[in-house]
Amino acid sequence: MDPERLRVLVVATKPPFSSTGGGSVSLHGLLHALPDHGVDIRVVAPGTPPTSTSAPYPQVCVATHPRRWVRVLPGLLTGWPLMVARYRLPALARAVEEEIAHFPPDVVHLEQLHLAWLIQRIGRRAAVVLRQQNVESLLLARLAELLPAPLRWAAQLESRRTARFEAGACAAADIVAAISNVDAARLRTLAPRARVEVLPAPLVFEAAAAPLPLRGSPPFLCLGSFDWLPNRDGARWLIDEVWPRLRHLSPGGVLHIAGPGSTTLGPAGERSVERHGRVEAAASLYDPRAVVLIPLRAGSGVRMRLLEAWAAGLPAVTSPLAGEGMVTGDGDGALVASSAQEFAAAAARLAEDPELRQRIIESGRAKLTDHDCDRVAARARQLYVQATEVHRSRDVAR
Repeated sequence: MDPERLRVLVVATKPPFSSTGGGSVSLHGLLHALPDHGVDIRVVAPGTPPTSTSAPYPQVCVATHPRRWVRVLPGLLTGWPLMVARYRLPALARAVEEEIAHFPPDVVHLEQLHLAWLIQRIGRRAAVVLRQQNVESLLLARLAELLPAPLRWAAQLESRRTARFEAGACAAADIVAAISNVDAARLRTLAPRARVEVLPAPLVFEAAAAPLPLRGSPPFLCLGSFDWLPNRDGARWLIDEVWPRLRHLSPGGVLHIAGPGSTTLGPAGERSVERHGRVEAAASLYDPRAVVLIPLRAGSGVRMRLLEAWAAGLPAVTSPLAGEGMVTGDGDGALVASSAQEFAAAAARLAEDPELRQRIIESGRAKLTDHDCDRVAARARQLYVQATEVHRSRDVAR
């Protein structure tokens, strides 16, 4: 083994190869690039191994799954956030410890707060990097604002419980890798003793040679994992509030909703709304005539669909939250709109104004450099080395 190479054990909430969802696809891009930057990796995750081809890196899929929500409700009495309680899986812990025994890592990379309960079990044996794809307590607080009472009160309570756990987990990790400068600032406020750095989301996107021609003049495209509540809420708002207004402004337009859970959105039989369901390759839907719509109303982190729109050369309209940390102002990579009327008007402008459309496309493409997989992998290696140094200094101080 080259002494300059690092051993990193990555623990994820689901197998990054081959999986769906922006977070998993992004993680796969990072893992695929790391070996070229002096990092040997192993991956452990709960879930079912892929049936078609083997992963391009060693990946152990543990035959267990997150607990159902109804089974973790007693966790309200223990203090564990429910999202963490779902992933406190004994089989996963055993698999991680077996990998540590067989592949003694320099660093354990925990992907998302859901797995931070493992820090107590492994923190003395290797440096720990906690990757935060979101500020989870903030995501819950924002989601609570959209819910009716008493669900709103329950979500607010869970947000506070999660914030306490999140602060402790960030402080316990050797390095916290936030996904954006905005999230990093929030995590530093939440956990002042934590060492928080920024590791941008790597973009894995290969443009389709011949995208499918979508119905509509123009087609309006909303992609996402709609079995995730914030995405589902945004899509419902888009269909119920924005689309009637946008259809009035662009009578020839057709709204295309695609991704897991999309077939249950909107009224059945409505010809102006086409629901594609789960698609094999999202890139196939990026018709060059399309306008991308990202109507998120709750969340944090980085919106991978906005990065994909930039890479595909399509203009986008985002809500303020969807562009947070990526779009510094209206017109900087996207048009930003808050109300349903503003959102519809912005989408119609992009459909009608070729010069505006081109300006938005060019400003978005200029932002993609920071999300190049090789560049992000080089940054990740720097953070892994930094984590080992912090870990050694902590050992000396103990």
